[in-house]
Amino acid sequence: MEIHSSGNSVGSRYLTNSTITPKTYEAGKNASFTENKNTNVINDKQDQASSTVSISGRALMIAKLFGSGAKEPPVLPSVRTNGDYLGVSPQHFLTHEDRNLLADMYELAQEQGADLRYVSMLAGDLGSYRQHDNGSMMGNFNDGHQYDSEGRLTTVSFTDADATTAERIQNSDAISSTRIDKGFLSYILDPGHSIGRSSNFEFLEQMVSRFSTNGNNTTPLDPKFSTFAYNENKYIMHTADEVTLNIPRDTSSAEEDTSREALMADAKDLPQRLNLSLLEAFIGKNDEKPSERGFLTKLFDWLKPPANK
Repeated sequence: MEIHSSGNSVGSRYLTNSTITPKTYEAGKNASFTENKNTNVINDKQDQASSTVSISGRALMIAKLFGSGAKEPPVLPSVRTNGDYLGVSPQHFLTHEDRNLLADMYELAQEQGADLRYVSMLAGDLGSYRQHDNGSMMGNFNDGHQYDSEGRLTTVSFTDADATTAERIQNSDAISSTRIDKGFLSYILDPGHSIGRSSNFEFLEQMVSRFSTNGNNTTPLDPKFSTFAYNENKYIMHTADEVTLNIPRDTSSAEEDTSREALMADAKDLPQRLNLSLLEAFIGKNDEKPSERGFLTKLFDWLKPPANK
């Protein structure tokens, strides 16, 4: 069996070394950045200016998913309803509820010093789920129809670490009341659907708990999320020993190679055959011992213009 990785991240680090003061904005409204300058007197003689950057979780969400300075775009329907959206980035399909939740996640992550890419990668997976009609347009790798080139059935499973985390999420009290879409959780926690995911399951577990009425919304995020680490081992590929699918072998390529070789051999002989045909035309095919004079005479006769009539 082989261990593989898949997936990609959305966005990059936007704000660093800033003091964050959260603000609340209505969904779809423009979020903005403000700067407040305060003057502090030190030892009654020295003034020191300090700056505090105020930014909402929604502003972080827009900047990370749609670009710095961008306005929040409208929600797009799934590609099932409009095939023109196939090439559009997944985040454009996030619902208003998704965006509200992700804004809160960005705000929480920023407050606690977590790398925002963990939220962005979760947003990418959720957006892809929405893009493909809540996952209904995506096949399951473990549906029994995936074979290798030899005709052996292939399936995938999570690594032991991810399998353990996925089981904890599914069996937790928090999952029943979490704000994260239940259908999405069922989809992403299925190895057959999750083969192309980007999300970190341990971070997802903490988000499920933090944004649930039955979860733990007071425990700080794990400090390890302050540094981004891409999980390269996300699934294990299994290949059956027995060949169960008869794959017809294409012999046309071998026939094409033989034909090509014959054609090349003919091409090499072509100049010699042309010369022979010309000689036969000029000196006669049945001339066993043509003389040089006879050949030149016939060639001259062939080249000279016809007599005027």
